[in-house]
Amino acid sequence: MKKKLIGFAAIIMTIMTSCNSADSKTAEADTVVVKEKTKEVTTVYKTVEVAPIVQTKFIERYPAASDVQWVRYQDVPVTDADWNLMDWASLDTTDYAAKYVIDKKDYWSWYTPQGEWISTVSTIESTEVPAAVNKTLQSQFPGYTITFVNKENYKNKTAYKVKLEKGDDKMKVVMDENGSIMKQKGEEDGQKIKIKDKSL
Repeated sequence: MKKKLIGFAAIIMTIMTSCNSADSKTAEADTVVVKEKTKEVTTVYKTVEVAPIVQTKFIERYPAASDVQWVRYQDVPVTDADWNLMDWASLDTTDYAAKYVIDKKDYWSWYTPQGEWISTVSTIESTEVPAAVNKTLQSQFPGYTITFVNKENYKNKTAYKVKLEKGDDKMKVVMDENGSIMKQKGEEDGQKIKIKDKSL
């Protein structure tokens, strides 16, 4: 009887040990999953109704737009647009932003409550920048890799905001469509760099 009890106790201990190790494996796996989930950001927008005139003007300009969501300007997350360019308008809390898709690409457009178009920003591929912009990038930033490009339209003007990396060096450059550098900010060889065209 004593042997049976000792044997039974040994079985229980083995089961408990295996359960504990399974729990710790699960905990480790859960930790990894949680870390991976922090890399995935899901943004929820507080959509709003806009006046019919705003809808009409938007459809006239972007008839191919799909998945349109309207939000208040102040509720828009950072889109990496650079509002400090030339005479670009300052937005206020009465303005609206439309998030939409054309040809599988994401766009943001801003409108006044009266339906006046303000600006449009879209992320584009590095191969889509004009030749003049590409020429400046190659000559002024040799060895850098393009990691991100925004195309920004306002009135009859277009600018490109380009993020570049070379090892630990990082640079943000805003250029017009002719390849002229309007703004430059970043860090190179441990030195902070901030340049703005004084004519702007």
